Amino acid sequence: MATWEYNVTSHIIKELNKCEEKPEARKLFSCDDEGKCMVNDVCKIGTEALASLLNEHGKEGWELILTNYHHGELLCIWKRAKEV
Repeated sequence: MATWEYNVTSHIIKELNKCEEKPEARKLFSCDDEGKCMVNDVCKIGTEALASLLNEHGKEGWELILTNYHHGELLCIWKRAKEV
């Protein structure tokens, strides 16, 4: 039987939204006060930052199983098979 280990990471949205550094840039994430988020108006820089985050953990064998927005941060829950 497979066993799992889990990892929880938190990432500041403003750090992922590199698009905001340019006046003509658009938001990668928009979230309301209830924590509902949407990915919209994606710019190339923003998608590259998000892909980099996912790939970094993926290379270590982590699978993203849940994301959630909380007070300006993207909370990610990851799992991978635990070596016995």
